[in-house]
Amino acid sequence: MIVMDMGELVRASCETAEILRPSVSGSGDFAGPHEPSEESLGTVAIEFRQLSPEELKQVGADGVCSMLPESDVAEGDIVVYDDVRYRVTDVKPENCFGAVTHLTVRLEREYKSS
Repeated sequence: MIVMDMGELVRASCETAEILRPSVSGSGDFAGPHEPSEESLGTVAIEFRQLSPEELKQVGADGVCSMLPESDVAEGDIVVYDDVRYRVTDVKPENCFGAVTHLTVRLEREYKSS
């Protein structure tokens, strides 16, 4: 029941974000791996937490959000929210009585030249 309730809360925020998964190649190259392309995993429900700069500094992130467990987000993915790109730096499943209710996702803003 709590999993359904948490899902409803995240969806009730009426916010969405696109998840992009970079393809990594060249791991044996001198310069190391690079990401020549990205694959869209689709749009998911998201609850972006409005935190103060001090709170963000304490958690070591540029943004924090909640996503549903089925969102399939992983560390290293790109989250595009409100036309801003963020790199996923940490995904923490939140548990209540042994059931994963939602994911807490830490984000680092990506400044990418066009």
